[in-house]
Amino acid sequence: MKILIVDDDPVSRAVLGRIIEAAPEHQVTEAVDGEAAWTLLDDPARSFDVVFLDLGLPEADGFEVFKRIRGSPLLRSTAVVLCTAANDRATVVKAVGLGAKHYIVKPCTPEVVNTKLQQIRDSATPWPERRAARF
Repeated sequence: MKILIVDDDPVSRAVLGRIIEAAPEHQVTEAVDGEAAWTLLDDPARSFDVVFLDLGLPEADGFEVFKRIRGSPLLRSTAVVLCTAANDRATVVKAVGLGAKHYIVKPCTPEVVNTKLQQIRDSATPWPERRAARF
Protein backbone atom coordinates (compact mmCIF):
# COMPACT_ATOMS: atom_id res chain seq x y z
CA MET A 1 0.00 0.00 0.00
CA LYS A 2 1.13 3.54 -0.74
CA ILE A 3 0.61 5.59 2.41
CA LEU A 4 0.92 9.33 3.03
CA ILE A 5 1.57 10.47 6.60
CA VAL A 6 0.69 14.13 7.20
CA ASP A 7 1.82 15.52 10.56
CA ASP A 8 3.76 18.62 11.57
CA ASP A 9 5.30 16.85 14.57
CA PRO A 10 8.46 14.96 13.53
CA VAL A 11 8.19 12.52 16.45
CA SER A 12 4.60 11.60 15.57
CA ARG A 13 5.57 11.13 11.91
CA ALA A 14 8.52 8.94 12.88
CA VAL A 15 6.51 6.76 15.26
CA LEU A 16 3.68 6.25 12.79
CA GLY A 17 6.15 5.69 9.96
CA ARG A 18 7.99 2.95 11.87
CA ILE A 19 4.71 1.20 12.68
CA ILE A 20 3.54 1.28 9.07
CA GLU A 21 6.90 0.43 7.50
CA ALA A 22 7.18 -2.70 9.66
CA ALA A 23 5.14 -4.33 6.88
CA PRO A 24 7.35 -4.53 3.77
CA GLU A 25 4.41 -4.03 1.40
CA HIS A 26 3.90 -0.47 2.67
CA GLN A 27 5.54 2.52 1.00
CA VAL A 28 5.46 5.67 3.14
CA THR A 29 5.66 9.29 2.02
CA GLU A 30 5.57 12.15 4.53
CA ALA A 31 4.27 15.72 4.50
CA VAL A 32 4.81 18.32 7.24
CA ASP A 33 1.76 20.52 6.65
CA GLY A 34 -1.55 20.68 4.86
CA GLU A 35 -0.32 22.50 1.76
CA ALA A 36 2.61 20.09 1.30
CA ALA A 37 0.14 17.22 1.63
CA TRP A 38 -2.20 18.73 -0.93
CA THR A 39 0.70 19.25 -3.36
CA LEU A 40 1.52 15.53 -3.11
CA LEU A 41 -2.12 14.45 -3.33
CA ASP A 42 -2.87 16.71 -6.28
CA ASP A 43 0.14 15.46 -8.28
CA PRO A 44 -1.21 13.26 -11.12
CA ALA A 45 2.06 11.29 -11.14
CA ARG A 46 1.43 10.10 -7.56
CA SER A 47 -1.29 8.08 -5.92
CA PHE A 48 -1.92 6.99 -2.36
CA ASP A 49 -4.08 4.20 -1.00
CA VAL A 50 -4.27 5.65 2.52
CA VAL A 51 -3.66 9.06 4.09
CA PHE A 52 -2.96 9.33 7.83
CA LEU A 53 -3.94 12.95 8.47
CA ASP A 54 -3.33 15.00 11.60
CA LEU A 55 -5.93 17.68 12.22
CA GLY A 56 -3.75 20.38 13.82
CA LEU A 57 -1.59 21.31 10.85
CA PRO A 58 -0.05 24.61 9.77
CA GLU A 59 -0.88 26.15 6.39
CA ALA A 60 -4.09 24.17 5.82
CA ASP A 61 -5.46 22.21 8.77
CA GLY A 62 -6.43 18.56 8.53
CA PHE A 63 -10.12 19.33 8.15
CA GLU A 64 -9.37 21.55 5.14
CA VAL A 65 -7.22 18.86 3.52
CA PHE A 66 -9.90 16.25 4.25
CA LYS A 67 -12.55 18.45 2.60
CA ARG A 68 -10.33 18.87 -0.47
CA ILE A 69 -9.79 15.11 -0.72
CA ARG A 70 -13.52 14.39 -0.46
CA GLY A 71 -14.26 17.15 -2.98
CA SER A 72 -11.87 15.79 -5.59
CA PRO A 73 -13.34 13.26 -8.03
CA LEU A 74 -9.92 11.60 -8.35
CA LEU A 75 -9.23 11.38 -4.60
CA ARG A 76 -12.72 10.91 -3.17
CA SER A 77 -12.26 7.16 -2.72
CA THR A 78 -8.84 7.47 -1.03
CA ALA A 79 -8.98 6.08 2.52
CA VAL A 80 -8.28 8.81 5.08
CA VAL A 81 -7.45 8.08 8.70
CA LEU A 82 -7.73 11.13 10.91
CA CYS A 83 -4.91 10.60 13.38
CA THR A 84 -4.95 13.26 16.06
CA ALA A 85 -4.60 13.98 19.76
CA ALA A 86 -8.06 15.59 19.69
CA ASN A 87 -10.48 13.31 21.49
CA ASP A 88 -13.18 15.80 22.40
CA ARG A 89 -16.78 15.31 21.32
CA ALA A 90 -16.94 18.43 19.14
CA THR A 91 -13.93 17.37 17.06
CA VAL A 92 -15.20 13.82 16.60
CA VAL A 93 -18.69 15.08 15.66
CA LYS A 94 -17.18 17.50 13.13
CA ALA A 95 -15.05 14.71 11.62
CA VAL A 96 -18.01 12.35 11.30
CA GLY A 97 -20.12 15.17 9.88
CA LEU A 98 -17.54 15.66 7.13
CA GLY A 99 -17.68 11.97 6.28
CA ALA A 100 -14.73 10.56 8.25
CA LYS A 101 -14.85 6.79 8.58
CA HIS A 102 -11.49 6.30 10.29
CA TYR A 103 -10.31 8.16 13.41
CA ILE A 104 -7.33 7.28 15.62
CA VAL A 105 -6.41 9.11 18.82
CA LYS A 106 -2.69 9.66 19.40
CA PRO A 107 -0.43 8.27 20.59
CA CYS A 108 -0.72 5.61 17.90
CA THR A 109 -0.03 2.03 18.84
CA PRO A 110 0.94 -0.74 16.41
CA GLU A 111 -2.22 -2.69 17.27
CA VAL A 112 -4.54 0.21 16.48
CA VAL A 113 -2.72 1.24 13.29
CA ASN A 114 -2.49 -2.32 11.97
CA THR A 115 -6.14 -3.00 12.77
CA LYS A 116 -7.15 0.17 10.93
CA LEU A 117 -5.04 -0.79 7.89
CA GLN A 118 -6.63 -4.25 7.89
CA GLN A 119 -10.11 -2.68 8.02
CA ILE A 120 -9.20 -0.50 5.05
CA ARG A 121 -7.83 -3.49 3.10
CA ASP A 122 -10.97 -5.48 3.91
CA SER A 123 -13.27 -2.67 2.78
CA ALA A 124 -11.41 -2.44 -0.54
CA THR A 125 -11.63 -6.19 -1.17
CA PRO A 126 -14.89 -7.52 -2.64
CA TRP A 127 -16.83 -9.69 -0.21
CA PRO A 128 -16.42 -13.07 -2.03
CA GLU A 129 -12.63 -12.61 -2.09
CA ARG A 130 -12.55 -11.66 1.61
CA ARG A 131 -14.60 -14.70 2.49
CA ALA A 132 -12.37 -17.01 0.45
CA ALA A 133 -9.24 -15.55 2.06
CA ARG A 134 -10.55 -16.30 5.56
CA PHE A 135 -11.45 -19.96 4.94
